[in-house]
Amino acid sequence: MSFDLAVWFAPAEVTAAEAKARYHQLADAEPGDVKHPQVAAFYRELTARYPELVDDFENSPWAAGLDVTEDAVVMPITSPHAEVARFVLALAQRHGLVAYDPQSGEVHNPGVLTFTSANGFRAENPDETTIRTALHRLSRTNWHAVLERGDAYVQVGQGRNAGAPEGHYALEHRDGSPDRHYRTDVPSLDDVTTAFLAFATHDDTWRTHFEWRKLDF
Repeated sequence: MSFDLAVWFAPAEVTAAEAKARYHQLADAEPGDVKHPQVAAFYRELTARYPELVDDFENSPWAAGLDVTEDAVVMPITSPHAEVARFVLALAQRHGLVAYDPQSGEVHNPGVLTFTSANGFRAENPDETTIRTALHRLSRTNWHAVLERGDAYVQVGQGRNAGAPEGHYALEHRDGSPDRHYRTDVPSLDDVTTAFLAFATHDDTWRTHFEWRKLDF
């Protein structure tokens, strides 16, 4: 089993219908060399991490060769390699590219602020009310939420599932690369909300409100 992800450059935000049409165009497009600089940079970094499929079918995450055009890359990913999809989405955001999942119809426009939580809730560019409401729905079962922009994010985990002390929240943030991942435990949902709302508005002063410890992976 495999699934596709497609990445390309677009000068403006893309709707789901536009992304679907573009994906079908790519399926019929003639392959060629990448010429768009942002897509070329994406492709170089992608294949440095996960090389093109040659003959190592057992260990490669690719179900077939990558489909490359002047300004797009379509990737057939084998289903056991979900971590590759996460890498692709983060990499596309970092290079300012649209990413499209044709299986779900989900579009990831670059620079978009996305809120997701353990209960399946998802919102793009959420306003303050949406963020506050979603955070107040955290519970023992809906115990995790993340607010991300590209490859930077702030996330929270509640209670034992997150390894937090009883009655506390595990608050984490990451600034791009995995070696810039930090955590603190906070006793109040108000502290969590402050961090999430500040991240949403590009206000970095919230970071000085907490004592962080660096996490190594």
